[in-house]
Amino acid sequence: MQIKKLSALCALALASMAGSAHAALTAAQTTILNDANSNGRVVFISGASAVQKGFAAGVASLFSGTPFFLGVDNTKNIDSNDHLAVAGTLAVAAGGWPAGSNVVVVYRVKGGSVMGVNPVARAESIEALDVLAANCGSLGSGTAAAPYKCSTTTRIPDAGVSDVAPALFKNPVNTEGETAAAELNAAELADLAARPIYGLAFGIPVTKTVGSNVKFTRSTVAAIMSGNVGTWNQVDAAESGDIVICRRVPGSGTQAVMNLWAGSYPCSGDANTPADRDTSGNYDGTDFSETVAGVTKNYTGQYTINAGTGGVVVVENSTSGQVRDCLNKAVTGGSYDTADRDGNLVKVTFNGAGHKAIGVLSMDSLSSSTAAGNWQFRSLDGAGKMTADLQAGGTAVVDGSSLTGTGKFPTKTAYENGDWDLQGWVSFNLPSRTTGNKKALLENFAAKVSDPAVLAVVSSLKNVAMAIPGQDAPFDFPAGPGSQMLDAAYLGNNQCAPYNRNYND
Repeated sequence: MQIKKLSALCALALASMAGSAHAALTAAQTTILNDANSNGRVVFISGASAVQKGFAAGVASLFSGTPFFLGVDNTKNIDSNDHLAVAGTLAVAAGGWPAGSNVVVVYRVKGGSVMGVNPVARAESIEALDVLAANCGSLGSGTAAAPYKCSTTTRIPDAGVSDVAPALFKNPVNTEGETAAAELNAAELADLAARPIYGLAFGIPVTKTVGSNVKFTRSTVAAIMSGNVGTWNQVDAAESGDIVICRRVPGSGTQAVMNLWAGSYPCSGDANTPADRDTSGNYDGTDFSETVAGVTKNYTGQYTINAGTGGVVVVENSTSGQVRDCLNKAVTGGSYDTADRDGNLVKVTFNGAGHKAIGVLSMDSLSSSTAAGNWQFRSLDGAGKMTADLQAGGTAVVDGSSLTGTGKFPTKTAYENGDWDLQGWVSFNLPSRTTGNKKALLENFAAKVSDPAVLAVVSSLKNVAMAIPGQDAPFDFPAGPGSQMLDAAYLGNNQCAPYNRNYND
């Protein structure tokens, strides 16, 4: 019953993008927000943007009836907001909060995974969505397509989510800030009850301006991401032009996944460190203001990308959505906004069209990889493309996706059996200070999104996320034939250890 309900909620979440018109909070919604705030039933989770698409559906499964959605921007769907929240009434009790209690779950993705690690362990107050009814609802309609717009405030996170284990966020490459934050010390790490809740496949998005015959391997991607090659002719003699890397800021879990897979950072003393914005001379950290159509924006810097510099060009992005913006603008030309390592506004301008870019995204961005789009996920050890729709000349449709060309693809089957190892093990991080009813609700949420039966019906996760075998209760689920569960694991759940197929399953 619960699974059918979750599937319906996912369908509701993807309903009508036309819902961006103004619609004030209803009286019932106002009551939910005010009562939750007055009675301490606002729960704040911060961290990974790679899991954003599955987050709202996972939280919505905790509620009865029709939950409603809040965001910092009503013109963007819930999957694209830097701050979001789901509000409703509990379907089942959470500790001392009985079924029917009004609850709001707030999620921050701005800054990425490390915001689900360092501030959580250190009880730091960080920017978060303000879910007081008085500060929400002036714009939007409360749907996942057009959430009610809210202002922001500051909160101490009750829990965090990261794409990799907290211990991998090492200074300076994997920690946040213009001045890289210190990594967690042993005592701070010990304060977090951190456990993997599911595995998430990642992929290599490449713009359509890079030829379909270009072959990518792990070593090729590693050389690009470390800045050891800077022009496309070094990858394929038939290509030319600068390599543009659309990467994430330090502290991002997506970036940490790539740093681990392509460079063995921080697991090896001989690790490659990734190319960053300082690798190329296209970033200017000077403050400036710009007024367009009567709206003034204050920027802390800008990227200006011109063709023909003769070397790698790196653009750092605060969220996965902005990586997608980077890939799109590389092809079309033009500008978009991202953020610096402190979360302040930065402008990115691609002068001219036809730049050639590569990046890294979790495979829950597969729906944005289309045959007619500006970029597609590429195969490894071959020259192939994977999109969410049927491509001209597509030879097969696998797990709802179209495959063309050759190589190894991040399909559900390949990921499940261990053949695709570019992945993050999403970690749920609960500090010792979070106790009582909040802890009970958070453990309910973590159990939901660890369940292979739940993962199998969340539209953005069903082909790209897998439950992890061998976890302790309440995260242990039986593995049956065809279950949404990995058949491979890191030895001892240590993400620096070998990744082995379990042939006994």
